[in-house]
Amino acid sequence: MSAEKVTLDLNASIQKHISMLKPMFPQRAIISIGDYSSQILLKSADINENEELLKFFVQKTKQGKSKSKKTTKENNETIGIDEKADTHYWFNVQKYIAEHDAIVEKLKSKPIDELYGAIMVASLWEGVGSALLPDLTARFQEGNVNSVAFAIVPSHLQPADAQFNTLWSMAKCMTNGLTQILIEREALENYVGVDRKGSVLKGNRVLNYVIELALEKEEFNQEFLELSKSFNLKMFTALVATGASLKIYGSFKNILDSTLIRPFIQFDMSTATMLYVLVRAPRHLKEKLSQSQIEFWVEEWFNEKTSLKSVHVSEPIYVEDLSDRIDLILFVGGFDLAEMVESADKKAKEIKVYAEKNGYIKEKEWQDLIKVLTD
Repeated sequence: MSAEKVTLDLNASIQKHISMLKPMFPQRAIISIGDYSSQILLKSADINENEELLKFFVQKTKQGKSKSKKTTKENNETIGIDEKADTHYWFNVQKYIAEHDAIVEKLKSKPIDELYGAIMVASLWEGVGSALLPDLTARFQEGNVNSVAFAIVPSHLQPADAQFNTLWSMAKCMTNGLTQILIEREALENYVGVDRKGSVLKGNRVLNYVIELALEKEEFNQEFLELSKSFNLKMFTALVATGASLKIYGSFKNILDSTLIRPFIQFDMSTATMLYVLVRAPRHLKEKLSQSQIEFWVEEWFNEKTSLKSVHVSEPIYVEDLSDRIDLILFVGGFDLAEMVESADKKAKEIKVYAEKNGYIKEKEWQDLIKVLTD
């Protein structure tokens, strides 16, 4: 072998080694804010073992357990708030963060500017979730990161403090320009369905299933937000059908009908104005379930219920699967929030008065926030 050949091989080997040493920053992030949402996401092996995602969990830490075993992997970290800290209301958390620069610096140290998309999941009745979701939204806005939030809102049975935290956070996020997908806690926990393998999918595990599908669609954030911004809509919810067999249901229309049985929040379909659709289907059904065919069925189905301004059916995700099971998510936006907001506002009145008396918020500011949600 010639000396020149040896030199070329050596140079190639060195270049390969250097490229392997070069740090690779994830292009997308999944962020959980609050104890409840973190307990859900930590159960997802698909999310936690995905090394192409930047993952962190903002929650209270228990003494001696600053990191969960499942969050010690690369790019997967818990940002802890002292368990002794008062985090009951959003204003308690704001005060805590103002006094603890370490948390803010830790958040700022993340390579957020390297990202092109982020999915946030927050339980808004918690002080941590309600306070930090607007803050992180502002941070992503500064970095021009396409961010979407799955906002878990309290059930109507939860007390006044939960409603107070939630209304404040929803309105602040909307003011900051965040697109939120609303999911009610009770509806989430009562979900019963099946996955693509036909196994039972029960309770809040379905949220992981939905998020995993959204992450599987690399263009999800970009497509969804382009539609959201075009019509200036910031509030959505999701209607889902998981593991739906065409043979069992008989038709795609019947699968669409089934999404109305388990809505993630109660809303008036006739007031909806926009729709974004995600579908995952077996590859052998690609011809039968083409993007254009699905769009036709969806538009025909919705025309019976409301007049939409826009329908976007994303190119389906086709997977190698011998079954006939389909996953379908309808992200519906533009519906009227007034009834939901007014009910929560009425329930939160006592806490609002307490916050006003103690200088945490002014009556005019609160009314302006409610108006943001109901206009």
